Amino acid sequence: MKLKYRGVDYEYHPLGIEVSEGELSGKYRGGSWRYHYPRHIGVPQTAAELKYRSVPYYTGSPQAVAQMIQRKQQNQAVSLSTAKRVGTQADELAQVHLSNIRRNLERRLQAARQRGDINLINLLEDEVREFA
Repeated sequence: MKLKYRGVDYEYHPLGIEVSEGELSGKYRGGSWRYHYPRHIGVPQTAAELKYRSVPYYTGSPQAVAQMIQRKQQNQAVSLSTAKRVGTQADELAQVHLSNIRRNLERRLQAARQRGDINLINLLEDEVREFA
């Protein structure tokens, strides 16, 4: 179908949608009409977790929502166990780091005593008290 808009010609090709005739019908201004329903294949809606004003809600089929909630709970359990493991590793790492600092401080203190530097010895002993 050729159409024109503001002096520009263009070709209009409407989408070919299959329709089925419904039961509703009637007459309007002398012409008969029948209601048409589009015939299409429904696409299943994926499950989604949404929030409206900080209130969570779910969309989709009940089975898909149940599966999504179950996967979410499993992921949370895995992330909690991972976080605990990372937390213990971080604690161990902090202990190793602190022991390395103390050992380095003792080595520096011994070197200052061998040289007889009283000012440096006093500073290092203050630092030892901070880490104690």
